[in-house]
Amino acid sequence: MRNHARERRRLLAAASGAVLLAAAHSAAQAQSESYPARPIRLVVPYGAGGPTDAHLRVVAQQASQLLGQLVVIENKPGANGTFGAVELARAQPDGYTLAVLPASVYREPYLNRVSFDPLKLSYVIGMTDYTFGLAVRREAPWKSWKEFAEDASRRPGQISVGAAGPVQTPSIVLSELVQSTGLQLNRVPYKGDSEQASDLLGGHIDAGVLSGVASQHIQSGRLRYLAMFTSSRVPQFPQVPTLRELGVDAVIESPYGIAAPAGLAPARLRIIHDAFKAALESTQGRKILEQLNQPLNYRSPQEFEQYARSAYAREKTRMERFKAVAGGTPH
Repeated sequence: MRNHARERRRLLAAASGAVLLAAAHSAAQAQSESYPARPIRLVVPYGAGGPTDAHLRVVAQQASQLLGQLVVIENKPGANGTFGAVELARAQPDGYTLAVLPASVYREPYLNRVSFDPLKLSYVIGMTDYTFGLAVRREAPWKSWKEFAEDASRRPGQISVGAAGPVQTPSIVLSELVQSTGLQLNRVPYKGDSEQASDLLGGHIDAGVLSGVASQHIQSGRLRYLAMFTSSRVPQFPQVPTLRELGVDAVIESPYGIAAPAGLAPARLRIIHDAFKAALESTQGRKILEQLNQPLNYRSPQEFEQYARSAYAREKTRMERFKAVAGGTPH
């Protein structure tokens, strides 16, 4: 009789465990299936009107249709493009806060005290790279990099060149260009490319290291590129040589993508990834990249995280060298 009671208790316990396991599985499945149940916030760490904002607004609109909820863009410029990472570090990993991560996220921890760890985030999708070139107004006297460099040599410190900075990738590479060529340029840092393009068009600076925001002005004939900071010529402007072709090893590699707070459930990460991948590769997504003169450079979550780790390691050496040249203070 006692054995029967023990067996009965064992069977009841096993049944209860199975019920609890099934309930937990059903709850997790229901949670995944109901996501997203409200709008998703996407932090863009640059101002409205710039290339990143223009790209993400198109992609977010497409992703919203696939997710069945709005993806709301929140612009938070400043802090060298790291405000998105800051937001992720303090947000809940529930899939309702996302952010764009530019290359500066892997550099800033070596320059300033930050509240985020770039290796403790959930990497969702790598999307594209900025395409930079040295742009001048159509009235400028230089028709080539050679003419520009020769004039800069004759007039040290008198030619002003804008670049997003002071410690964003364009400014860093412009600094490396100056070091390698010996040219003395009057470098002018900007928060973003929209403001810089306006100043260049207005004649407030002589040249600018500009991304795809310059494309519309080049197509209209108001600006022209003297050389590209890309590793190879770009399809939109095949006649413009790269600086590397011209003997100057100055290349800007500046990819960006979307991340979420650390600990995001794999099911939700996959839902976000799939929606943004489809949006990125959609007709509208490809069209805006073409307008911005940017390549579609998709990275899976694993590939994006791998890039982040390698970039973080690379920036340590780069920033040690940069601070040594700058006298310990980046400017």
